[in-house]
Amino acid sequence: MNAISVSSDRVRDERGVFATLLALYFLVLFPILRANRYYNDDLKRALIGRTGWDSNGRPLTTLLMKLLQCYDHALVDISPLPQIGAVAVLAWIGVLIARRYAIRSPWVAALVAFPLGAQPFFLENLSYKFDALSMSLALLLALLPIVALKDSRREWWLGILALFASLNFYQPAINVFLIFVLLDLLLAMLHDKTPRDLMMQFLSRALQAGVAMLAYQFIVGIHVNGWVKQRTEKISSLHDLPLIKTNLVDFTHFIGASFNGQWWAYFAPVVALLALFPIAIGIRYAVKARLTQPAWVTAVLFAISFLLPVAAYACVFGPMLLLTNPLIAPRVLVGIGALLAAALIVMHAALQQWRRSEKWAMSVAGMLALGMCSFASAYGNALGEQKDYEDRIATRLADDVAELEASYSTRSVLLDGAAGYSPITTHIAEQFPLMRSLVPPYISAEDKFHTHIFLLYYIPDFVDMRLETDPGTVQLASAVLAKTCQAPVVRSTNAYRLYVIDNVIVVAFRSVHPDRCAADGAPIDGANKGIPSNDIRSQPPL
Repeated sequence: MNAISVSSDRVRDERGVFATLLALYFLVLFPILRANRYYNDDLKRALIGRTGWDSNGRPLTTLLMKLLQCYDHALVDISPLPQIGAVAVLAWIGVLIARRYAIRSPWVAALVAFPLGAQPFFLENLSYKFDALSMSLALLLALLPIVALKDSRREWWLGILALFASLNFYQPAINVFLIFVLLDLLLAMLHDKTPRDLMMQFLSRALQAGVAMLAYQFIVGIHVNGWVKQRTEKISSLHDLPLIKTNLVDFTHFIGASFNGQWWAYFAPVVALLALFPIAIGIRYAVKARLTQPAWVTAVLFAISFLLPVAAYACVFGPMLLLTNPLIAPRVLVGIGALLAAALIVMHAALQQWRRSEKWAMSVAGMLALGMCSFASAYGNALGEQKDYEDRIATRLADDVAELEASYSTRSVLLDGAAGYSPITTHIAEQFPLMRSLVPPYISAEDKFHTHIFLLYYIPDFVDMRLETDPGTVQLASAVLAKTCQAPVVRSTNAYRLYVIDNVIVVAFRSVHPDRCAADGAPIDGANKGIPSNDIRSQPPL
């Protein structure tokens, strides 16, 4: 009866963890769903239906999305199903973490696991209407060898299979595995396992990761092409080794510049506190080992104690540090959430081992959770405002282009400048600089891919002159833009001006600076004075 009662209590607690995490993740996901903005590659997939994941080395993502919608010949938008599925997977990871690390309180377990999917950089992953579920499944599969599979030969090989599948869903998820490998080593120290046991445990996990990555490279990686292949070229000589330091510095600078000084003033002390626990556990372990181990082993253990936080931080980027030109973007930093969750698990386990109240761990986790929810809400508002802003511009532009096509014999459209950010999005980005990476603008002459696809939503027969294959197009476009300095404005709004030159409709946004025309005299339109794209006057009328 007692065993049945304990089992029933555990099931009830795990249900509580899942329900609590699901509710917490809803606070993060709801602002994104409310904004309802197609995110980057979503634009093309929703409009055209091409998958494209196979060439990116993510064939299981292709398979998953095809199965979800009974794929015929093109994808369709089935959101928010993938995003809801993504947070359900993240909530289930929290249950596995609570079970693996014996976190009894549902609230503590939920708050400890929450950073995995709620940290600011992962918001980009959740924003993808097509990719969100596969990215969360990649996290789950990366953690399965540690949080769910047992230490047996059969399940060791299953762990390799799980890591291989994780790479096929989303490659950066392997960094989550690396961080939790270090977490398990720290907990082994906390429970006084021998240095030999630690070494064997580490080698076993390293071998798992190595076999999975080699298998992925030889089976899937050789088929990767396009810009992903360019961004995943590896360091191939000793001469390029300094790039590892450069990459680490660049990633660190990106993270540091993503938040303002006040944000760091609040949370840097919390991060520093979490970093002290691994050091304290390592020093305690080294002091105890001094009684039974040789002096050199003790010295190594003391050195490891201080290097553990550094190693864990490096694992956030993992193999990306070995690339010649890694992509630095929020979506690849899935390891940030794993690092925060692992640090909270260490703090909870240490306090439990040292017979201290778990309320301290709950308080720290709660503070982080509040900051993440606040950031997610601001992000959702920035997304929504940007969507409405660009929708108004594109709708007005579609009507204006249609009128000009009826009056002039035009063959294409040429954009000059960018619409920029909405006033509200600009204000939010001033307080949270990461927003400039998380909220990409879709109307810009510099961004040929997203702008072209985005405007096709409003102008189905939109022909972008810059995308024409004629070798002389670049020179012709420059010549057309130069003629706008003396050409009359045929339509003017507070967001852009329209010219018709050589059968080309030129859309000059207010962000265009008039320096180009200085040699030929002042622009004819007195409004052509380059109002910054983030100026409130650049907002088009309703």
